[in-house]
This record gives sequence, structure tokens and C-alpha cells, in this order.
Amino acid sequence: MPDRTLTRHAPRQQDHGANSRTLPVTSLAAPFRPFELIETPEAQEIHSTASRQLRRAGDFLSAARYMVRHHPKAGPTTLRLAAAFASRMHRSQHGHVPFNVPATVRELGLSRRTVLTHARYLRELGLIVWVEHGSKRNVLRTRHGSDWQPGHGYRGTATLYAPVAPPAWDHAQGHRIRGHGYRARLIGYTQAGRRRAVTAAQRSARSRCTPSVVGTSAPSRLQVVERAKKNTSRTRKARPAHPAARVTPAECHQAITLTQQLQREVWWLYDACSRRIAYALRPLIRAGWTVQQLAAELTTWGVPAHLQDPAAYIHHEIGRRQRLAELPPTTSPSARDPHADDGTRYDTMLHDREQHYAPAWQRYDQQLRPTLRRQLAQVRDRQRQQAAAAAQVYRPVLRESEAAFLASLPLDSWSDAPTPREIYAARAHRRPPARGQVLRADDPRWLEHLRDHAMAAQACENLRAHWATEQERAADAATHGAPDNEDSDPDASAPSTRPGPW
Repeated sequence: MPDRTLTRHAPRQQDHGANSRTLPVTSLAAPFRPFELIETPEAQEIHSTASRQLRRAGDFLSAARYMVRHHPKAGPTTLRLAAAFASRMHRSQHGHVPFNVPATVRELGLSRRTVLTHARYLRELGLIVWVEHGSKRNVLRTRHGSDWQPGHGYRGTATLYAPVAPPAWDHAQGHRIRGHGYRARLIGYTQAGRRRAVTAAQRSARSRCTPSVVGTSAPSRLQVVERAKKNTSRTRKARPAHPAARVTPAECHQAITLTQQLQREVWWLYDACSRRIAYALRPLIRAGWTVQQLAAELTTWGVPAHLQDPAAYIHHEIGRRQRLAELPPTTSPSARDPHADDGTRYDTMLHDREQHYAPAWQRYDQQLRPTLRRQLAQVRDRQRQQAAAAAQVYRPVLRESEAAFLASLPLDSWSDAPTPREIYAARAHRRPPARGQVLRADDPRWLEHLRDHAMAAQACENLRAHWATEQERAADAATHGAPDNEDSDPDASAPSTRPGPW
């Protein structure tokens, strides 16, 4: 019979007003129990929520996959945001996740508005609640208290969410809950919930990995031989001279915990089995290597692009690097502190590199380098010659004969000036033009030229005197008044005294 004790979640009484929408629950476990979206801000706080605390990412994702059907606008994008929150739950002891909006936008490839909208959907479904609202308040001042100084700097208060399990999901999964709100805890299962939990445990047990070095899921390259009856006697494999030290359960648990911390630092160990990785790293872990030292060493390894079995790769690389003296042997005292290296490994590496590459460099420097330089110089000279031959040479071209051009010029341009051909030639060859023809002082053409200039200067002077007289007459007429007609002008009958043009 179904469990109807008082320890189960009671349905939270919501205000059926304008801020709530009632949707029927589609789960077969409780067809009579409705679900109401939590839209009031007071019910989305950690101290007033009806959902209980979750610390495991798997439980949060299971609750998100079940509850997303109860929101009319939630969908795959909401589950992607829930998965991003689940990936950050291991960073906090209580499962709280910081909500960095710019980082989440870059991680999911969505817009800021979309991320904020689907975070609101998760709050309305009762999957996350506010622990702390983000603000400009300096969290370093709160952390240091009275010891805070201006040198500590500034860091704004982050937004913190707490992943929680809504009562509707607990009821559908058959969970027996003691308490109410965020501090409620799981104490058992109903009959249907117990069957569901046993089925999930059996399913996870089939996919559980073993601490063996060789992966079972990867395709095997071993040759399959049919079984046949053989009467040959078996030979027992010789035992090693120094048997491996026994590992206690506490040491095994400590190694797995260390490996889980290491998986958060090294990207290619993220989806690997922590037990198998701990087994492969056991020589270094027993030698005293810390998480920081292991992460610093593993990040320098050249990992293949398609790594199928990280545990087998680590087991092989540790043995190979120890044989090549790239890693200190696990039995030596220096393995206890890898960072206490005095430079011996680096000097050994430089010495081996010099011995390996020095003969090849000497052969290149003595035999190949001079020949290659000579051939390269020849190729460059040949290219320069080809470029010079292919270059276009521009020559000056006259559009008319020089005699016709000179005939169209005035006589005074025949003074000390270069000819147009000389000007064009000088410009084409980028040199100053030479001096032109010089006329003698007794040349008739030069005397005629000077006479013309003198006559033009005299005509200009006469014209300036006439204009001055006209201006004076105009000023007198404006002062004494203008005459009635032209016949009354006493000067009209006088002969004209205007000078001629020359």
C-alpha cells in the first residue's frame, strides 16, 4: 500500500491568484496531486522554499528532467542550463553554485536574455532557490570584517543558487521525506520508489568500471583462438622478487579522492573512471605526489587527439618516462618531492640532445650550408635580372614637332630658357634642365621687344591719369549738383583732352 504517513511532503498551499498557474501533474505516481508554478519571489528564497537541499549533480539533473514537463515554456535549453549548474555543484560543500552570467553565456552560446529567462523557469519549477542576490557590495570587506584594509581590493557579491528537489519530484520518485523546506531530508522509499531505486542501482552496477588497466569497452586487437582440449602442462609464472606492497582501504579511498580532485584540473581526465585513474597513478601517489604536482606533470604530456583509455595511457607513459629518466623512479627519495629537482633532469636532457643533434648540425654546417647559400644567391640574382628585363621603360614622346611648338610661343620666351624638348628629356631622366638660347644685345628682335614694352608702359600711365581726372569730376558734380542738361555744360564745347591709347 502507498505510504501516507505525515513524514511525506505535504502540498504547499499557493495563492491561486494572478501570479500562479495550476498545471496537472502527468506522473502516474500521484495523478491527483497538482503542481503550481512558484512565481512569487518570497517562495524562491532558501529560507522559505518548500524544496529540499540537493548535493549530488545526478539527483539535480534527474529532478530537472522530470520537472521540465510541468512548465509550458521550458525545454532543452532549460536542461542545458541545469546541466551547467550541475557541473559546478562539486565546488561547494553544500552544493551551492555561483551564477556568473557572462561565463554562462559564453559556455552555452546563448544570449544574456535567454540565460536569465531559463534561470527564471528553473526557479518557478522549484529546482533552484536564491542563496544570495548579486550586488555591488564588496565581499572582501565582509570576509575580512574589522581587519579589512583598502589594500585588500574590491570584489562584488556574486549570485548564489542552491539546487533543490521539489516535493512533486520526491512524490513521483517514491521518496519518504522528514521535515519541510530546505532542511528536509530523505529517510526512505515507498514500495514503488524502492523498486525504482533497485532497478537504477542494478543498471548503474552493470556500467561500473573496474580498476584494471586495460579497458573493457575499447575494441580488442587480440587474436581469438578457439578452445580445444590440450594436455600440455601449465607453467606457473615466476613471482616478482619484490612483491607489491598491500594497499589498505583507507589508502585506496584517499587515492580515489585525490584522483577526483585531479580530474577537475586536467581536461582529458574529466570523463574517465576515477578508480582506474587512481590505480594507474598509484606509483606516484604512494611516492608522495600531491594534486598540484600531478596536474603540473600531466598537463605537459602530449595527449593523442582521440584518447580512448586515459588509464591505460597513464600506465604506459609512467613506465616509459621512468625508463627514459624523464620521471624520477618511485623508489628514489627525490620522488617524494618532484619540485625539489636541482636541475639534474634538465641538464641531462640538454646533454642528450646535444649528443643526438650535434653530428647532424656539424655535417650541415660544413657540407650543406655553403652549397645551399651559393645556390640561393644564384637564384636571387637570376630573379633580379628577370625582374629588370621585364620592367617597363617609359620614354618621352612629343605630340608635335619642336619647330611648330616654338613658332606658337611669344618672342620673349626665347630668352634664357630651355626648349620644351630639353625640359621633357630632363624630366624623363630626372635631372635639372639645361639653359636655353641667349639673344645678343644688338639683335633687332631684342630692340623691338624693348620698344614694345616702353610703349605699353606709357599707355598704362596715360590711362591711370585719365581715370584720376574722371574720378575728380564725379566728386565735384556730387558736391555742387549735377547740370540740367548736357548743353549747359561749359566744358561740353571745349575740345577733348583725352589722351590716346599710345
